[in-house]
Amino acid sequence: MDESSRSLSVMNVELAVRERYSKAVAQCDDSLCCPTSYSPEFLAVLPAEVVERDYGCGDPTKYVHTGETVVDLGSGAGKACFIMAQIVGPKGRVIGVDCNLEMLALARRHRQAVAERLGYANVEFRCGMIQDLRLDLDRLASALAGNPVADQADWLRLRDLEESLRRTEPMIADVSVDCVVSNCVLNLVRREDRRQLLSEVFRVLKPGGRAAISDIVANCDVPESLQRDPQLWSGCISGAEREDRFVKSFAAVGFDEPRIETPQTTPWRIIEGIEFRAVTVIAQKGATALVAPRNTASRMEIS
Repeated sequence: MDESSRSLSVMNVELAVRERYSKAVAQCDDSLCCPTSYSPEFLAVLPAEVVERDYGCGDPTKYVHTGETVVDLGSGAGKACFIMAQIVGPKGRVIGVDCNLEMLALARRHRQAVAERLGYANVEFRCGMIQDLRLDLDRLASALAGNPVADQADWLRLRDLEESLRRTEPMIADVSVDCVVSNCVLNLVRREDRRQLLSEVFRVLKPGGRAAISDIVANCDVPESLQRDPQLWSGCISGAEREDRFVKSFAAVGFDEPRIETPQTTPWRIIEGIEFRAVTVIAQKGATALVAPRNTASRMEIS
């Protein structure tokens, strides 16, 4: 682990993000939003609570098509999932993945009401880490019920159980998805986990499938002093990748010719002279691509 990673681990990136977004369920946090407009026809069937708790920076839903199976990484309150449910239609399927229990509860609470308004149910929400799409945390919790981890032997048993679930009951199976989307989520993940995250996206996509990723990027490297600020990190700012590195990271795991589809010319925020802006990257998995990416290293080392 390098010096930057050691310093960030002290801050505990994952805890900062969980706490910020858990609070954003109870009370709207406008500072998490980068204003984005959606088609009014799609919003009409959504509960107000879901619309109000939308924290994103773009609209990757426009890259989804009728009849497709779609996964939304960091699905939050479910707004994008409920929009895509209407786009893919009754023959399609939408799977939201999130590990924030409060956000998941909010999305699941409104799932039935949205299905009744649409006349069909094609959305589900699964609990998991977006950098580990094999491990279903709900299944893990069920398996651990009544068997708490109390000592070293239990911890080793837990590791064995996790691996067994990944192999036999993966949350998202290999080559099972037409499109993977996310909206201002990748920058919230620990830097050391981002290569694995994109490798997982590559794994679950069918040959010819695509990723549509909206995120915040920076025009230069973000200094460690900003990265150590939990408010800036959980606010989708200081975890931003440098723009050119962000695009290259998709190619590094096997995607064909990733490109920025919707660049934002005006910065969303400028902090200490660094420009932060929203982009949407489109990355295609080749029609003859293997299931696994070319390089499954956990760290993203791109110059």
